Formats: sequence, C-alpha cells, structure tokens
Amino acid sequence: MKKEGLFNEYKVWTNVTTDGPNDWDIAVGYMISNWAAIDQLDARAATVLAKHYGSREAMLEAGRKRNEIREVVASKLAREVMPK
Repeated sequence: MKKEGLFNEYKVWTNVTTDGPNDWDIAVGYMISNWAAIDQLDARAATVLAKHYGSREAMLEAGRKRNEIREVVASKLAREVMPK
C-alpha cells in the first residue's frame, strides 16, 4: 500500500523487555505525511484492498484467517518527534 501512496514508509519494532505474557512483542508503524491524510485513509485503503483481494468476501475471509494466528493487543495513534 506504500506504492499507492497511502503511507510514506513503515517501521517495525520488537519489544525485548515485556512486562508479562499479555504484553506486545512486535509493533508495526505506518508513517503518513500529515494528520489530514488520515481523513481519507479508510476510503483509499478500501479501494486498494478490494482490488487486491478481488471481492469484499475474499478480503473478509483473509482477515478472519489472520485473526486466527495473531492477537491485536492495542492500536495507537502517535506522533514521531525528532529533536534538533
């Protein structure tokens, strides 16, 4: 979805110091250019995903299969700060 312009880049982090068995171990961050880009993200992503999977039903089935092998612990919106 990067080549479609939905985000600029993505980053992956690992948590090497977990606080317990329910803590996260892998985090994926999708970097967008500005806050306004979030407003149209759902509509643009839906178009790209429908094209990729071929149908809404196939997209939903793929989502169900992903949920069988993972657990989403949290979803956060954060801002990257780069000190000068």
